[in-house]
Formats: sequence, structure tokens, C-alpha cells
Amino acid sequence: MQKRINIWLLFVMLFLLFLSVIYMLNQKSINLGVRYILEWDKLNLAIWLWVSISFFIHYLSEKDNKNYYSGLIYKDFGIFADSFFAAITYGLAATTSTAILKGVYIQQFFGDVVYFNNFSSIDISSMLVVCIFLFGYSSWASLKAIGNAIVVGNSEEAVPVHEENTGFSIDAK
Repeated sequence: MQKRINIWLLFVMLFLLFLSVIYMLNQKSINLGVRYILEWDKLNLAIWLWVSISFFIHYLSEKDNKNYYSGLIYKDFGIFADSFFAAITYGLAATTSTAILKGVYIQQFFGDVVYFNNFSSIDISSMLVVCIFLFGYSSWASLKAIGNAIVVGNSEEAVPVHEENTGFSIDAK
């Protein structure tokens, strides 16, 4: 078997190494930049606007789609309710996780403010991991919703084939 180099993964590895070196050389300014973003007074508004716009665009793209069968809420209440509750759910998850991330990040990396009293280091690290996941998942869901709405497939509508059109009959007479 011939061995090949996965160019994509090689590129990703080199890119991550490059980012690591940049971070090591500029650690203080990058940490301050992250803190500035987390303390930005318009961060929650920006997140809510992003999530709301994403799922509104998703709703507009799917409202006339008769083949849309995604989600438990859709089955009982329709596409509007599905998109509305998705926006609420992901918006709340994203803003709540950023609020907790702000406290964890500032407490762990700067130590000038204590947001979580009586929490051990493992508890704070666990919150960091969970909040990063929640924020990432919410961001990905919003990005995916708007991506699915904007990217239009190149398929045609399926037309059923009837027996009379093919001359073929299943019944053996």
C-alpha cells in the first residue's frame, strides 16, 4: 500500500502551529483582546441579532417547503414555531454561555475579579469546557441554518413514474 500525505490535515496542522506561535509571542495582548470582547456591553445584543437573523432567514427559506420534516416542534406546530424556538434556544444558550465564559476567563486568566466563590479549579475548568461547547454549538447551529438557507441545491422536483407510462406492470396475469 502506497502512503500518501493528507495535504488538508498538513495545512491545518501548520496553521494551528502558526496560531500557537502568534499566541505565545502576543499572549498578553491576545488575552486582553478576548477580555475586551467578553466585556463588550453590546455582546449579548450582537449574539441575539446574529441568531435571530439566522433563523429568520432559515424560516423564510423553508416556509413553503412541503418536504421539510425536521424537528419535533415542526411536526406539531409548523416551521415558524420550529424556527422561533430554535432562535430562542440557541440565543439563550449562546448568551448564557458567554456570560459564564466571561466570569471563568477573567477569573482564571487575570484573577482581578472573582466571579465564582467556593468553586474548585476543576469546577471552573469544567464550566469553561461546557460553555465553550455550548457557545460553539449555538454558533454552529446558527451558521448552519443561514448556510442551508443561502446555499440552494441544484436538484429537480421528483416526478412519480406510473405503470401506464412505462408499460411495465407488477401484476402477473
